[in-house]
Order: sequence, then structure tokens, then C-alpha cells
Amino acid sequence: MQKEKDRKILYYSDELNDDFAGTNIEQKKLPEDFKYINKNVFFLIGRFLLHWIAYPIIWLMVKIIYHQKFVNKRVLKRAKKTGYFVYGNHTNGMLDAYIPTILNYPRYTYLIANPDAVSIKGIKNIVMMLGALPLPSSMSLTFKFMSAIKERVNKNGVIMIYPEAHIWPFYTDIRNFKSDSFVYPVEANKPVYCFTNVYKKRRYSNKPKVITFVDGPFYSDPTLTKRENIANLRNQVYETMKKRNQTWPKYEYKYTYIKKESAFLDKE
Repeated sequence: MQKEKDRKILYYSDELNDDFAGTNIEQKKLPEDFKYINKNVFFLIGRFLLHWIAYPIIWLMVKIIYHQKFVNKRVLKRAKKTGYFVYGNHTNGMLDAYIPTILNYPRYTYLIANPDAVSIKGIKNIVMMLGALPLPSSMSLTFKFMSAIKERVNKNGVIMIYPEAHIWPFYTDIRNFKSDSFVYPVEANKPVYCFTNVYKKRRYSNKPKVITFVDGPFYSDPTLTKRENIANLRNQVYETMKKRNQTWPKYEYKYTYIKKESAFLDKE
């Protein structure tokens, strides 16, 4: 069994902004000439090769390390003739980068990420080939960013978003998140799916098995205003993820998360 001394306690105060990724990457602002859609022939060849060659390696790695399994993946077939958006809980750096690719394959998946995803010298192009869409750092880049999202999803691509924004490794609940990112499917008028990763204790190992529940599609309601649709989609996704999470026994691996106020009260 996993020993208590091997588990680290992480104290948090703000579900929306606290980050436990521990990457320590120096984030740089994107240059004004940043290309969200690169049409260079060598870039496109590299993107094609990575998409078709890297997939079996990624699939095998995820299966070996996490014994990952999808539940209810068949619901994606309802959007087989259109692009769509997927939202998920953000609890693992490597896994959260790979599961969207496996889930939506053979479609191209584009992951909305923080600018630090393309801040590491030497791998920027590779990260972009793998589908990163870094958040813009200026108004002019915002127009390019939104245009890229619409172009990708209109060509039957998949846009992956982690609305919790920050990584909490192996966290066993669904954190509160803002509705901001739900403006994208509303403006693009595309369906929304969500997945919920839960961690299960293995029989002969402390390392968790990952079960990924897939739900949806959710649609904008033509009788609602834009703002109402954004809030409505957010609430549907959040409640669905909470429900999925609450029906599964929680298995804490490596970390125990305690809210600072709760820790203070316990000492009283």
C-alpha cells in the first residue's frame, strides 16, 4: 500500500489561480508576428508525420504507464460530420497532453495552452505541430487566435480546453472554473463534449489506473443570448464532470490537497 509518508500535502487557497504544475518555465509574450496557422511546406510535412507516426507511441505509453481506459467514447460519433470542442479536468501534465489526441484520433486535435507551451527554445515548432494554440498576449493576436480556432474547427478539427487552467496533479475532485472559454463554441456554433479523468487503485500497484468518462454533446440554445449560452454550456459541463467524479471512489496518489482555511480551523 501507499505509505502516508510518501504522500505530500499541498495547501491551496484559490481554486481558480493556484498552480501546482511545478514546471518553472519562464513564460514569454508571443511576438506580434506569431503564426497560429503555419502553411510552410516543411511544417505541414512535420505535422503530418507527427500526427500519424507519433500516435501509436503515445497510445502505447499511456496504456503502459496509466492503464488508461475510455468509457462512453461512442458519443463522439454524433459529431462525426463537424468539428467540436472538448473540455476536461486538468490533473496531469503528460496525460492531459496525450489523452485528447488518443480520444479524437484520427482527427487533428488542437490544445489551447498557456504561452509557456511555446516558450522553450528548440521545441516551439514541434509543440505547434502537435496542435498547441497558445493564448494571445495582445489584442492584435487575439483576432488571429480566434480566427485560427474557427478555421480549425470548421475543417472538422477538435479544440481541446482545460477550463480549470492550472494543473493540480492527481487531484480527485472537479475545481470551480470560469465560463470565459465557452465563448469559443458559442461563437463557432459547434457542439461541446467533456471528459472526466478519475484515478483508480490498481490491484498490484500504488500507481493509479485512469478511467476517462466522455459525455455530450451539448449545444448552444438559439432561444438564449450569447452571454446566457456561455453560462449555460459552462454549467452543463461543470455539473456533468462533477456527477461523473462523485460516482467514483476517490484514490489519492502522491498528493493530499487541503484548503488553507480548513487546515487553520483543524489546528484550533
